[in-house]
Amino acid sequence: MSTALPKTADVVVVGGGIVGAATAQALARAGMKPLVLEKGAFGGAVSGASLACISTHMMDLEELKLLAWTRARWAELDAEIGGFEYNRCGQLRFIAREADIAVAEGWIAAERAAGLTPELLDPAAVREIEPALTGPILAASWSALDAVVNPFLAVRALLADAQRHGATVRAHTHVTAVRTDGGRVTGVATPAGTVDTPHVVLAAGPWAAKLAAPLGVVLPMLPRKAQCLATVRVPPVIRRVVGACESAGGVEAGYTQIQQAREGQVLFNTVLAGGTAQAGGADKNDGTGAAAVTPPPVVPPVDLAFVRDSVETLLWLFPGLADIAVLRSWVRYEAVTPDSRFVAGPAGPDGLWIAAGDNGTGFVRSPAIGRLITDGILERDPPFDTALYRADRFAMAAAA
Repeated sequence: MSTALPKTADVVVVGGGIVGAATAQALARAGMKPLVLEKGAFGGAVSGASLACISTHMMDLEELKLLAWTRARWAELDAEIGGFEYNRCGQLRFIAREADIAVAEGWIAAERAAGLTPELLDPAAVREIEPALTGPILAASWSALDAVVNPFLAVRALLADAQRHGATVRAHTHVTAVRTDGGRVTGVATPAGTVDTPHVVLAAGPWAAKLAAPLGVVLPMLPRKAQCLATVRVPPVIRRVVGACESAGGVEAGYTQIQQAREGQVLFNTVLAGGTAQAGGADKNDGTGAAAVTPPPVVPPVDLAFVRDSVETLLWLFPGLADIAVLRSWVRYEAVTPDSRFVAGPAGPDGLWIAAGDNGTGFVRSPAIGRLITDGILERDPPFDTALYRADRFAMAAAA
């Protein structure tokens, strides 16, 4: 198989994480011949570091139609192509404070009114679903149709399906610039040469803003640390995804996700306030697993406070895991926007498309992002409201 860079492509997708893979697959299945260019390894940045939960619960009430569609789409993809360990295990979101019960009830009422089926469970009912969760929780919400996938396998399965439908993929190929002429996209530049194309999709996470800036497109995205830990392999003990209920205390109250991989590792994180870097902070990790700056950054790749908080939360919920050894911890960078919604759509010169800023929820949203980009390029009506994701919404809000 040739590894030479093609001279032309119908569409160039910059970024080989889950969003780029889903976009390439949607484009290829629609009859186009996309080229995916990834500067590192496919899935080697934040996608491969993700806990990859496919959820609709406590996400965004205005996005419920999109979230329900994309959760169903993941189940369809499992039936169509498989190979990524799709597991519809359901998700519990624990409640630790009395004030948060009302928060959970509000989410559940709104989601049920939209046709979803979350429930509020007391501790006894929670332990029927998740027996090892014996910590002193007050209650938990339960979303039975939520799922998880293997992040590395999901990226590769979507890219393989895209290739079966005509896509070309190249790893370790760094796009240095988007080329334009007369207000239109004409191609991309790489160290290996240029590729002519009328459409470029920037699906490069926090690096998308850097590529868009020379074209006059300002994307208010900042990199944020996405940190996780894994234990050694243990027999099956955690059946579901276990997360934290949205708190009346807001982001200061933190975020938690705990689950067990098919191979037996317990995967978990707890993120408290903070963690957002300045623009360019993501360049400390280039997606290949190696530092991209010399000398290395003063701040260690994984915060010790993060490790401490994560372990404390895990043991508070699952006291029976006290004797299990932590094997490793890791960090990558995800792109966040001011309103915590991704950017998906046209921006700047004709032919430039943004598919980034998923705020740490790229897996659940990726099929929908791919659908929105594909419908935009082919001038089809998408099944969702695109206004929520317009690239110019921040400038419009500032002007208003």
